[in-house]
Amino acid sequence: MAVAKRARTESKVDPSAKNIKDTIDHIRLLERQVAESKTHLNNIVTLLEFCEDDSPKVIHAAIHALFRVLSPMLSRGELQRPKKAAAEDKRATVTLWLRDNYVKYLNRTCGILNMPEAGLQIPALKILMDLVKLESAYLGSLSGGHHFANDLYARIVEALLNCSNMSQPLLSEFTEKYFSFYDDLRFYFLKNTATIINTALGTPLKKDTRAPQSKKQKISNRAAPEKLSLLLENSFAIMETLKTMPTEAKELDEFWTGNPDPNGDKKEYTGDSLGFSDSEEDETVEDLTRDTSAAPVKRHPLLTLLNHRRVFSDCWIAILKLPFTTAIYKKTLLIVHKRIIPHLPQPTVLMDFLTDSYNAGGAVSLLSLKGLFVLITEHNLDYPDFFKKLYMLFDRNLMHVKYRARFFSQVDIFLSSPLLPAQLVAAFIKRMSRLSLSSPPASIVIIIPFIYNLLKRHPTCMQLIHGKAGDEKSDLYDHAEEDPMKCHALQSSLWEIQTLQNHFAPNVSTLAKIFNEQFTKPSYNLEDFLDHTYATMFQNEITKKRKGEAALAVEAPKGLFIVSAESTVTAGGDEDEEQEERVVPGWESWEF
Repeated sequence: MAVAKRARTESKVDPSAKNIKDTIDHIRLLERQVAESKTHLNNIVTLLEFCEDDSPKVIHAAIHALFRVLSPMLSRGELQRPKKAAAEDKRATVTLWLRDNYVKYLNRTCGILNMPEAGLQIPALKILMDLVKLESAYLGSLSGGHHFANDLYARIVEALLNCSNMSQPLLSEFTEKYFSFYDDLRFYFLKNTATIINTALGTPLKKDTRAPQSKKQKISNRAAPEKLSLLLENSFAIMETLKTMPTEAKELDEFWTGNPDPNGDKKEYTGDSLGFSDSEEDETVEDLTRDTSAAPVKRHPLLTLLNHRRVFSDCWIAILKLPFTTAIYKKTLLIVHKRIIPHLPQPTVLMDFLTDSYNAGGAVSLLSLKGLFVLITEHNLDYPDFFKKLYMLFDRNLMHVKYRARFFSQVDIFLSSPLLPAQLVAAFIKRMSRLSLSSPPASIVIIIPFIYNLLKRHPTCMQLIHGKAGDEKSDLYDHAEEDPMKCHALQSSLWEIQTLQNHFAPNVSTLAKIFNEQFTKPSYNLEDFLDHTYATMFQNEITKKRKGEAALAVEAPKGLFIVSAESTVTAGGDEDEEQEERVVPGWESWEF
């Protein structure tokens, strides 16, 4: 019997995938035609239509094709708007038409940054940044010096700040490869961000008050709360990644658009830009470090460190004007003393922000401590109620917040000066010892070494150990008094520490007994006690090495189900020895 051959099955091709492939091939054909002859310039309109397609693959192919078409024209100056062209000048008409399509392409590419597809956001960002470099190079060749295409870059910054789909890949791409690396991109981002936020708030920078009446009308209205919230979220997400700033002028050596000539006295380009601004002025930042008594040497703003610090300050001040959420508020306070204050030309501009945060209470007050202390110690801020408010931050809630370790490490610095009054230090010691009676063990193991260190640092407070007060009734210390200088702490004693010597937790009771010995031991390293929690204390107990087995008052059973031991009686009436316990037959698997 002959075996029938099996019919060959053809693989089915997805019609949509085939259409996408055909469309991409068509896009490449249109691109080649434009590159070969200018008679096919109308293909640019078709390519722009493909940028609006629903397929990400088609959009990806279209924006790259247009970039390859328009970038050579940009470098050759074919997209430059003619200054005065006659109506019958066909060449000027074509140039204006190309320029209009170039602007449409830029607008569409900036719009792609707001799309939810990260695979399109990153290529669009790369294209836009390359166009910034090309525009800057062309405009620099016209002026004979360095030029930065800030009109285009300002539109990119605005698209990023108003992006409702800021993906992590897009954020990382911009911050790591551009914003944090190149000095010129960082400089103009800070400058543009301050302008955009102040415009959204209806409070433009001072230099913008001389703008025409039409522009004043545009910036007088405050943006919607949703837009302000989006500006805050995106601007802070970008600024949060800025971990380093140049501290010396020689560190300004990385530029996306080329290093400006520090001694160049070239004529600035004042023609029409290729971006979006209608103004023909090239805005620059005044060089504030110029020595008028010496020979006039003009330095480019990008090469002046003070200018970078000024735009950094303007940007952060603008961000701080936005309506903060609690989460961003706390994140800002966490980085203000390390990443913001050191790079401000006038750190005291944050005085109101930090004092208001310090007076807010709760976790916000705890987080504002470090920044406010830096202003007091390094920038001569006069805040006489600092220790009074610090004293009031010690309450029961403090022992349960997650910023507890950070707070105690900072208070240790604040109380480190031996010149502090003994009455003030004694008030903090009594405040902490009283709170230890109602604190969890993980907090008490921080308080005890803290008090020990304060007593060694301020020997005048040693009289607290030998005080006569034995309980709360006989204690002269006024816990409800808000002023630490009036709470009578030096007339009290540390009876609370003696109470802790009978604490149920062995770590606490053992640590508290250190006050029964002479103060000959060195001060504790507070960092060793800040990270203790119930989990760490339990882990230490179960992993502790023991000398032997713990003594038990009950004999361990032989199994889960056992037969009770029974005694037997002999013929003479005497009880025989009890039989040993045994496992119930059939339940041997449960034997221990």
